[in-house]
Amino acid sequence: MKTVFSTLFSLFLLFGNIGTVRSQQVDKQVGYKDFSLTGKSILLLTKSSHLELFNTLTTRQALTLETDAPVVAATIDHEGTIVIGDTTHLIQRYDSRQKTWHVLFSYTGKLTSIVFNSQNQGFLVTDKGIVDAQTRTTYFPDSSFYTNSQIRYKRGWFYPPVSFLDHQDNLWLGFDHGEWGGDVFAFDTHKRAFRRLKTEQLGMTMSPVNGFCDDQQQVYMSGGVSHMFLTHGSISRFTNDVATPVLQSKDKETPVDVVMEDPRTGKEGKKQLITWKGGHRIGPMAYNPVNKCLYFYSQFGIFKGSPTADLSDIKQWQNVLKLNLRWTANSPYAAGPAMNVLKMKFTSNGTLLFLTEHNGLGVYDGKNLRFIQ
Repeated sequence: MKTVFSTLFSLFLLFGNIGTVRSQQVDKQVGYKDFSLTGKSILLLTKSSHLELFNTLTTRQALTLETDAPVVAATIDHEGTIVIGDTTHLIQRYDSRQKTWHVLFSYTGKLTSIVFNSQNQGFLVTDKGIVDAQTRTTYFPDSSFYTNSQIRYKRGWFYPPVSFLDHQDNLWLGFDHGEWGGDVFAFDTHKRAFRRLKTEQLGMTMSPVNGFCDDQQQVYMSGGVSHMFLTHGSISRFTNDVATPVLQSKDKETPVDVVMEDPRTGKEGKKQLITWKGGHRIGPMAYNPVNKCLYFYSQFGIFKGSPTADLSDIKQWQNVLKLNLRWTANSPYAAGPAMNVLKMKFTSNGTLLFLTEHNGLGVYDGKNLRFIQ
């Protein structure tokens, strides 16, 4: 049985995820872990917890912002002010004229992200829930809001979620539990209440969440996993809090001719084995306001699809950018490679920004690609 397992595992490495496996493995500490975009300014948070600011996309030299302590989370509010949370559990704002930091308040728990709604009201996403920065009230959903029957929370969320604020000021949180699927919550930042999502059609026990985007009317959610010998991904659509599938991409049984040694005779011979190939391990996604198309990343590259097409058919998605990215050998939540692209966002003029795990921030204008490293 051990020999069979080893053979299948080798086939998985050879055939199951070609685009990822052929990339170069690197140290986990290289590069950036998050970015924020407001107007023409890009704020990058490095994996060493430092801040770099680019005033425009054409700026080649970043402005390094000094802080008193390592930064945990950072963003730019709607007034253009940089706000951070640091390892001393302080939330601070940056005075760009005086080049000084001013403490706003302290926080508890593990901070994941900071977001501001259209009224410039701030909210913290922590392992204990969503914290209203105005009142310091923490909101955490009760079990009736859970969308994954396999997951139960006792003292908070297990893993840091991907967060997204839609055009209606709802804060979306998506969780990747690897082989245990995913979970999703939506919080109305005006009413200070969680929205009751209907996800029965999705099967959240098989649907990790890696990204969100919206097109003014609907919210889209994406995610996928490579676990052991199988790869699959999905994109879903929320309309008035009701979720419906958009795309399901799964590995299919595929015969493969291999040369194997007969353990009894020692002779090599051709044999046909069944492996699984073709499934897209879907990561984050984004909406382009210029051409009104959806984009997602998978191990095969970045794909574009028009919402007016039948997007349930993977052939309706155009592979607009093939990438050869450096990778990490192990996924935190499943027995497979880690996700190479962590976040995607379009600028108002249609330039795609995508955060890679090791290659820096990709900047793609539809013709030319460069990386900020």
